[in-house]
Amino acid sequence: MREWFYKLAPRERLLVGTAAVLTGILLIVTLGIRPIVSKTTRGHEHIEDKRKLLSEVERVAERIGPQTGSNRGTPGIAGQSLVVIVDRTTRSSGLAPYLKRNQPDGANSIRLRFENAPFDATIEWLSSIKSGYGLIVSAANIEAANTTGRVNCNLTLTRGGG
Repeated sequence: MREWFYKLAPRERLLVGTAAVLTGILLIVTLGIRPIVSKTTRGHEHIEDKRKLLSEVERVAERIGPQTGSNRGTPGIAGQSLVVIVDRTTRSSGLAPYLKRNQPDGANSIRLRFENAPFDATIEWLSSIKSGYGLIVSAANIEAANTTGRVNCNLTLTRGGG
């Protein structure tokens, strides 16, 4: 190849040399620099996608609001409906059959009517929803039922601080 190159006229050698240098530069750009730039561009796009995702998560978090409180680590209780809380807790404490009415009274209050409910279970339930959910009794009308140890009561529960 060297022999062929030196047999060329000086002008042709200059053209072949220039073409060889340009081909070398093209190979370096194509095989070396271009992949690096491409990966960098994809990295920047990936970062931008992650920023958009973070922005979306922050918007959702603002809409949902904080999920903390005196809820014994149960996530999302602060935003739960009082009807849902009352339904779940009366079922778990065995008071659901005695709950005859539950009526929301605004966003932070609910009115309840229990009939012929066991007094001890009712008091324990009230204590548990206060400590577990921050619900307090803001109004109560409790009267003895016809059966010993049973009560009829009208209660108004309110979220603590509300």
